[in-house]
Amino acid sequence: MTVVVQNDWISLDPLFNTGESTGLNMLYGTWARLLRDAKTDTWGPVPDMVAEWDVKPDTITMKLQPGVKFHDGTAWDAKVAKWNLDRLILHPMSTIKANMKAVDVSKEDADALAKMKADPNGALTYESKAVEIVDPMTVRIRFAAPSASFMFSLTGAAASPISPEAYNKAGKDAYGRAPVGAGPFKLTEWKTSNSITMDKFPDYWKKGADGQALPYLDKIVYRLIIDDSVRLLELKSGNAQFTELIQGKDVASIKGESTLNFVESPVSGNNYRVIFDSTNADSPFNKSLKLRQAMLYGLDREAMAKTLGFSSGLARKYLLPKGSMGYDETEKVPFYAYDKAKAQQLVKDALAENPKLAGSDGKIAFTFSVIDRAVDKAQSEMIKQMAEQIGFSVTLETLERAAWTAKLVKRPDQPGGKFDMASMRNPVTADDPDGQFRTFFYSSGSFNVAHIDDKEWDKNIDDAASTLDAAKRKQMYLDMEKKAFEGAWYGWLWQQNWNWAFNKKLQNFQEPATNQWWFADTWLS
Repeated sequence: MTVVVQNDWISLDPLFNTGESTGLNMLYGTWARLLRDAKTDTWGPVPDMVAEWDVKPDTITMKLQPGVKFHDGTAWDAKVAKWNLDRLILHPMSTIKANMKAVDVSKEDADALAKMKADPNGALTYESKAVEIVDPMTVRIRFAAPSASFMFSLTGAAASPISPEAYNKAGKDAYGRAPVGAGPFKLTEWKTSNSITMDKFPDYWKKGADGQALPYLDKIVYRLIIDDSVRLLELKSGNAQFTELIQGKDVASIKGESTLNFVESPVSGNNYRVIFDSTNADSPFNKSLKLRQAMLYGLDREAMAKTLGFSSGLARKYLLPKGSMGYDETEKVPFYAYDKAKAQQLVKDALAENPKLAGSDGKIAFTFSVIDRAVDKAQSEMIKQMAEQIGFSVTLETLERAAWTAKLVKRPDQPGGKFDMASMRNPVTADDPDGQFRTFFYSSGSFNVAHIDDKEWDKNIDDAASTLDAAKRKQMYLDMEKKAFEGAWYGWLWQQNWNWAFNKKLQNFQEPATNQWWFADTWLS
């Protein structure tokens, strides 16, 4: 099967990847898979490489799935599971370290951790005190505080278990080019900025509903095609059998193709947003809250959703999507609705406070950094026009996705910044709300592109994650939505319902959580 994708890969090590994650869950298994309950339209973790788990306020005990092997022959057992958990929790460059905050690390060896931090690219030999081997197929993690969302954290691609032997032999950077997982397919070729080829892993542990060994497919080729129209042509011509995120303007043509199927999610989507850099002292948006508010009131989200999303687009009010525990159906939590007059007045108020914010033309100049994708560029032109109607002068900066990520995302080896305003899109599913807030607002969140470093935010997020009372927890997320509104470092714009288009020869495709495609039990007729 040939799959066409829009974003390039940076690393195939799931924990350190900041680029495209597509394909990682075919190379790797997961601790638990995220699946949707069709009756309730809610998502939750189900067993995968962990057969069962028992969550208590101070521990989680996980019994591992027997008979699992990695592509290099390494057996999946408690020793390997502990090594992987230690990597997720304690590696200084872990992208999901923030999601592991409930783990009790109070007894760890500070000198040994400092040594690992000094050589983050080397072999990982540190053994934590927080993760305990109970028996050859059982591990237990100690919590410093209860964690209502821990298993959700282990469903994402970034948490995927890898082969310790392969990683320690290669080192961090080289391993990212030669990954070894326990998924249904193994990497056989990676042509940089072109394609990734995976062959069937004959020792994969799962069987299909017919009792036959999985996967059914012999090979998957992922081809990088950034241009939406070219991806569409490849699908329609039969050169490719699968793609996702068809633009709203093209949905009707896909539905009209007799050789293609189209599936649209009612609960998952791609959330478009704008971001301001909280650390760029030179940015007008950093200097004035009123200017951030003016920009967010000056954006017509309904127009963007209609123009860019067609029937698949809807305006967004909050970070969390409908169906999420923390979503405010009553709309009592404040949000930014289009109000051009209010936006213009806020600009005037900001200039009254600080006339130096404007240039000689009386306009407030800033640079808007966007990813070089068709919808992102069309959206940026709309935003530029709206911004210039309320008192701004906008310079558009279009970047290839990896360059955009390098500019905005802060990592221990990648400082990120500075920028004025940027746009991005991210997958969103109505699962546990901790993931969204921890990703964007936590000081060490994996996509905290506003560079927020606020101990109060961290405490709010940690407190909500450790609260087991559902009603109390919901109120805490509503309070955080209000806090996000008041800070105005992010602006939620619109959402395109997630969709997938594929050749009718592809059989047994089931809706995944956004781009976590599952091809192990599909086949081509």
